[in-house]
Amino acid sequence: MYINNQPVFTAETEHPEALKDWRVHQYSLTDKLRALKGSTQLELISQQWTKPTWWDTYLLQIKDELIFQREIMMKHQEIDCWYARTVIPQKCYHVDPKFFKRLEKESIRNLIFDSNRVHRVTMVSYPVDEQCIEFHWVKKNMKTINGIIWVRLAEFSLDHLESFYLAELLLPELESIS
Repeated sequence: MYINNQPVFTAETEHPEALKDWRVHQYSLTDKLRALKGSTQLELISQQWTKPTWWDTYLLQIKDELIFQREIMMKHQEIDCWYARTVIPQKCYHVDPKFFKRLEKESIRNLIFDSNRVHRVTMVSYPVDEQCIEFHWVKKNMKTINGIIWVRLAEFSLDHLESFYLAELLLPELESIS
């Protein structure tokens, strides 16, 4: 699989350098935040099997009937820093269900960065606003959100067999923390 990086709906931004250090960071954002501020809190929003959405099938090119989807909010001292959505197609999950079952007790960070079985295939970043699907993932989990949100979308491969995806939506509050 591959990420369809044809522009779908991206926002115009007056500040293309905003959060650039976070957008291009090649390693764990959680580790970066913890190194800067000393602590992080992960809030699990949902974790379930579901049918792929239009976004999953068009942008991620997922053909599976089901995906395992996990949504979290990463915080520092109750400040929302980013929303993350993990999308694991059924075929990828079935490569090693025990590996992904760890998500019941661990963060995706551990699976990606503490394992030599996972390799990043690609990573892109792009801005979104209220006209974009990704913006509404955050909006349904926050009371107020305005302006531009930067998305960091990565494709990972498990054992070079099947892909899964991580979309991290960097919230404006992250700039004040940096």
